[in-house]
Amino acid sequence: MPALTQGKFELPRNVRGRSIHNNVIPTVSNLKNMIDKLIMAEGDLNQLKQWEKRSYTAYQISKIKLELMNAPTKEARVKLIKQHILNGEPTDFGASCMDIYLVAYVAENIKPGKQAFIEYVMKSNITDKLNSAQAIWQVGKGDGTYLGVLNEDGTVRDWDFLRDWVNGPKTGKSIVYNKLVRDRIPEIIRESGKTLTIRQLTNEEYIKELKNKAEEELNEFKNSTTRGEAGEELADLLEVMYSLAEIHGYSFSEIEEIRKQKELDRGGFKDKIYLINVEE
Repeated sequence: MPALTQGKFELPRNVRGRSIHNNVIPTVSNLKNMIDKLIMAEGDLNQLKQWEKRSYTAYQISKIKLELMNAPTKEARVKLIKQHILNGEPTDFGASCMDIYLVAYVAENIKPGKQAFIEYVMKSNITDKLNSAQAIWQVGKGDGTYLGVLNEDGTVRDWDFLRDWVNGPKTGKSIVYNKLVRDRIPEIIRESGKTLTIRQLTNEEYIKELKNKAEEELNEFKNSTTRGEAGEELADLLEVMYSLAEIHGYSFSEIEEIRKQKELDRGGFKDKIYLINVEE
């Protein structure tokens, strides 16, 4: 692992256990356009195209969606995304994110520019398809320049960011969450030897954060791709529902009775009926 020194350093071919030659072929989607579309859609993922959703997943945006939506400027959004990448493990992120590093690696260690990059990708057997090689360049260079990490020729603009990405979080680094967490999380963090800062929310704050948590868990369920992931996210969402019922003075059995009555009056969703229009 490179030492923490000022200025340029040699970029390794492995980023904290993540090979830069594997799983780096993206769906062509521009990070900037995806973020702009998400904000314009007020966070509604259903309005994103399939390739935009893949970029959303590749960058694990669900974990910072609320903060991203509330960021006042493009500069604030970029800062948030870069810190999010540094806080996570490289293995957590998809092709689009890692393509930034791959472009930097080739530009700094081999030669800058698109042609040199495509030659490297194909000679290294990352892909034998020209279109795929061009897609890696397009996404990596495009997202890298949007985040201010790369220059137009793929060379590194922000060496401090690359150094932190390669070396991982520094000892004593404070990660800001500002979110509602499960009751045993502080205990689990302390048992790991880390220190933390917490406070107890007022009832008004608690209701607001529960609603935010419900949106977060619902979005994570929407992005689940396996039965196991879906089960985990549904369980998280149900836990939030229990807490919302309690804070509004309901037992869950009372909520269940309301649900049953609505099912008797209006039916459930088992018949998969999709209403198109009603003529007056």
